[in-house]
Amino acid sequence: MNLIVCLLRQVLKRRFCVIVLPVLWLAAACGQPQATAPAAPGPAPQIERPAAQSETGSQALTVVFLGDSLTAGYGLEPEDALPQQVEAVWRSQGMNAVAVNAGVSGDTTANALARFDWSVAAAGPDLLIVALGANDFLLGLPADAARANLSAILERAKAAGMPVVLVGLTPRGSIEPESREAAFAAIYPALAAEYGVPLYPSLLASIESDPSMLQPDGLHPTRDGIVRIARPLAEFLNPVLAELEQE
Repeated sequence: MNLIVCLLRQVLKRRFCVIVLPVLWLAAACGQPQATAPAAPGPAPQIERPAAQSETGSQALTVVFLGDSLTAGYGLEPEDALPQQVEAVWRSQGMNAVAVNAGVSGDTTANALARFDWSVAAAGPDLLIVALGANDFLLGLPADAARANLSAILERAKAAGMPVVLVGLTPRGSIEPESREAAFAAIYPALAAEYGVPLYPSLLASIESDPSMLQPDGLHPTRDGIVRIARPLAEFLNPVLAELEQE
């Protein structure tokens, strides 16, 4: 009898370990403060070229936004994400273009490079918007690595004959010479000059000091924040689209 009791106790102990430890881990995870670092990586989008047409029947230009959570629309409804709001501006202005959201929350430049062929090239875009690097900065990754990845993305776009607009990153606060912030900020004008592509200096410059335009994490725009930053970006892209329409 004692032997049977001992065996039952061992079984119960093992079951307790299997069941309780995950519960304790979950409770600990739930008790963590809200993260202010990059959003957790989301599912990579499967991109297909839209068959949108204007009222005249002509094929609309396809603009793919390759980015991270700022493009993906972290914390927002899909229709409130940046690419969709930029497209809404274009529609209001009579521009014949559709936006494809190829943003993935949490993506670094390396992640985006790894999925370039099937999340960008598969769409056959008329124009590619590259808005990456924030997560590299927040995660403490080297500026040289981010630059190399962005350069590789631009090389692939060039090889495929895709026009590109590069979106810059301006770290918040003062930028001291020789600092990590300065190294990241310098990536974008240097690459824009090297590849001869237009540079949009910063997505968040107009809202980053306005808490009402940011979600509680202080990093991601609210819907109103997206609306505010979408219009100047759309207007910056208008001459590029007009030139593409003439080709």
